[in-house]
Amino acid sequence: MASASAITPLIGYLLQNVGLYYLLMSFTISLLIGIIPAGLFSEMGRQFPVPALVVSRRTCGYLTSNALSLLYTVVNIGWFGLNDITGGLIVASLTHTNPVIWYIAFGIIQIMLVLYGAKLLEYFYRYTAPLLIICYAVLTYFLFIYFKIDWNRILNTGNVDWGLAVGLVLSFSILSWTYKISTATRFAKEEGNKVTYFIAAPLGIMIPVYLMGILGYISQVSAGNWNIPAVSFPVTSGLIGIIIAIASIGASLAILHTNAMNLYPAVADLLTALQPVLKKRENMTQPIAAIILGIAGSIAAILGILQNATNFLLFVGDIIFPYTFIVLIDWYLRIWPNMKQGKIAPNDFYSFQKSIRDNLNPYALVATVIGTILNVISIPMLTPLFNYFPQELFGSLIGALLYYLFIKLKLVK
Repeated sequence: MASASAITPLIGYLLQNVGLYYLLMSFTISLLIGIIPAGLFSEMGRQFPVPALVVSRRTCGYLTSNALSLLYTVVNIGWFGLNDITGGLIVASLTHTNPVIWYIAFGIIQIMLVLYGAKLLEYFYRYTAPLLIICYAVLTYFLFIYFKIDWNRILNTGNVDWGLAVGLVLSFSILSWTYKISTATRFAKEEGNKVTYFIAAPLGIMIPVYLMGILGYISQVSAGNWNIPAVSFPVTSGLIGIIIAIASIGASLAILHTNAMNLYPAVADLLTALQPVLKKRENMTQPIAAIILGIAGSIAAILGILQNATNFLLFVGDIIFPYTFIVLIDWYLRIWPNMKQGKIAPNDFYSFQKSIRDNLNPYALVATVIGTILNVISIPMLTPLFNYFPQELFGSLIGALLYYLFIKLKLVK
């Protein structure tokens, strides 16, 4: 349910020009690309129950991993802002008030939820998850009742830049979530059907993208607004008007659980970076991190991150994909085998080494930097390839292959 949110239909809006058939194809291709790395991260969380940014201290070095934690905190702030602005717009459309008021109000509520920890969050979203489903079912019903659904226009296919379309979906969903999966699966039991465990997280991420992405696309084409709870329905009074208003408010409340579940792992990322600085005040790091991120996310909403969603998503893919693949290769080829042999102990992930060299893996850094550069620079000779294959995935795989060669050449100790 962390992938199901009022922001999820946005992907239908961002890809509205491709048509419904190609939209579904881009979702499916993204699932096929992301299911293996997502499944591997899911296994990692059960093998060693810590967040990925702690695991990567052995891959990138303690200092580099903490620096990456700060960088990915910026990404987390962006996601928080996108969800915050979507929920705020829903309430603002119903109350005809300034949405900035609601961005701030939503931010405060979500900070409070995270301050009280995962136990309260679990209790909270146990009820808001079905609420989200019910509210969207009601609103979808009235969308089809009160707006003309032009199926010829919806099914009409346009010219598709497959590299951009698949890259956006990967950045919006499965690959941008992959490195966070172990933060959740570390609470799962090791026993059971491993195939089911392997596919549960990636399918859990992508099913809402299919369902709500399609709804967002249809709503944008039919009602001119992908944000279904914020659609201006022609009925505003009477019983039906009350039902629509209640369903919209319910959807805005349900987004709190999603954004709080975004904020919680974001706090874990920031704690990883703050740990050396606030080591003597560890009891204060969690509330400090939650407040910083909540405020920053609300500011991102106020500044209008929604209008820059495509650029934000491309940025997410550029910087997260290389890290994701490099950590996976290092874990399964080097770290986990050494842990099973007793050569690496759990405490080693939390020990700050005395020398800078021991806290920095230059080979992982070089591979990450090269992968990121290949993601962002213009490469004219490869333009035909990038029309069909996402550039951010291409650069990331090259960086990961380079790191694989470093391991095979025994350069990484």
